[in-house]
Amino acid sequence: MLLHIDLLRTFVAVADTGGFTRAGRRVSRSQSAVSMQIKRLEEEVGKALFERAGRRVRLTAEGELLMGYARRILKGHDEAVMALSRPAMKGHIRFGSPEHYTTGVLPKLLARFASAYPDVQVEMRCDNSEVIKADVDAGRLDIGLCTQIHAGGRVIHHDPVVWVTAPGVMGETAGVIPLAVFEADCIFRTWALKALEQAGRDYRIVYVSHSLSGILDAVRAGLAVAPIVQSNLPPDLTTIGPEAGLPVLPISDIVLHTVKAPVPETVACFADHLIRAFREKG
Repeated sequence: MLLHIDLLRTFVAVADTGGFTRAGRRVSRSQSAVSMQIKRLEEEVGKALFERAGRRVRLTAEGELLMGYARRILKGHDEAVMALSRPAMKGHIRFGSPEHYTTGVLPKLLARFASAYPDVQVEMRCDNSEVIKADVDAGRLDIGLCTQIHAGGRVIHHDPVVWVTAPGVMGETAGVIPLAVFEADCIFRTWALKALEQAGRDYRIVYVSHSLSGILDAVRAGLAVAPIVQSNLPPDLTTIGPEAGLPVLPISDIVLHTVKAPVPETVACFADHLIRAFREKG
């Protein structure tokens, strides 16, 4: 059995996008070429990897098994290629991100990038999405992540916003919901309050912070529940939702913005790492 990198990459793309046509856009192949590659991979492993679910496809049990290995193989392959092809890359990257992503994907990403490119200095600044977008456009930042600001950017991840609580602290409740939220310019705060009002749920803001760590500490202490992106869910906290009388929250788009072309090699490389990190998290 031989698992070709190109076949595995297409396999992961189909699983991530739920369809052959959408996967083709990601891997720059036609729908028929994607279908042929999946057929070749299934013949190689001797198992059906996908099954139809309406207009989409989903992984079979054998496909789920292969997926874990495929992601690890692709990650190792891409890191090796990048490290060998750009061994002497040097420079300085000014990177901006909202606070929402600083305790989930980004710390590991920054550590991994620093290890692969020790001569590239990454200067990170946290701010709200509107400021980050304006600073990228003005050249004050080289690259930035924004929430729900699509113009001129690329959506790299869809991240559900969830209610988070400490285990055993909050079950089903008909009372006033205690909330820990970001300051007033946070879109997740806006979404949470609107959803509660539309659901007819009373709430009380008991904790306001400009930092995610402060909000999570308030949740850990049992003071409140909080709306955060799912990729930031710490292992010691848990999500709650309709079963506890809380409304479902929207799915946020994480949008990547870079300086105008030509994009420097260092920035393009860092962007590739960002995209892969969020795909792996997804």
